[in-house]
Amino acid sequence: MSKNIKITYINKLMNNDLPTIFVFTKNETPTFDALKDGVAWRVIPDIGRASSSSFIFPINTSVGATWQNGQNKTQQLTSVIGNCYTVSKDQTGIVLAANGTASDTKSIDVNNDVNVPNGISAQLYKDGKLMMEKKIVGFGQKATFVLKPKLYWGVASEIEESQLLNSAVLSTNSFFEQDLEGVTKATVSCNGNAEDGYKFIVESQE
Repeated sequence: MSKNIKITYINKLMNNDLPTIFVFTKNETPTFDALKDGVAWRVIPDIGRASSSSFIFPINTSVGATWQNGQNKTQQLTSVIGNCYTVSKDQTGIVLAANGTASDTKSIDVNNDVNVPNGISAQLYKDGKLMMEKKIVGFGQKATFVLKPKLYWGVASEIEESQLLNSAVLSTNSFFEQDLEGVTKATVSCNGNAEDGYKFIVESQE
């Protein structure tokens, strides 16, 4: 994935269902559990039948961190896969800075070098929206993020952007995987209904 990708969603549901569609990405590490750790990156509400919504999945990803239950946060830095970022304390206070290479060339690492109650939360953002989060990274520990060019689509009755999936009201616990490798634009539709189940289909991509 070397450029931004335009994604278009179309409502092709069979009846008057008006579920909320959400999109998220996975941290491709062995311990990641989508239902426990997933974050709603994009939420698409109120798109009526045959109506559509478009958004950009950008190539650029930013990294940041928060502490004290999100009350305090560092600046966001444009992140590079294979790099390491460290939350530390300098003469100005707690800051985030690039700090060498990650443990794996395919990952983004965030080290916690500050001793604060309950540790820090490490986060990745796309388009300024929270995309992925690792909570409670203790002093001397690190969060590792492994990204692949994939989106996951789901249906919910209650969900908000940047909300953890485990605190949302989901209509299904299964998600549609969309591989964006080599794609510049794609159109995805939601089909079916609540009784028979919802189904996402890639209508076109190039």
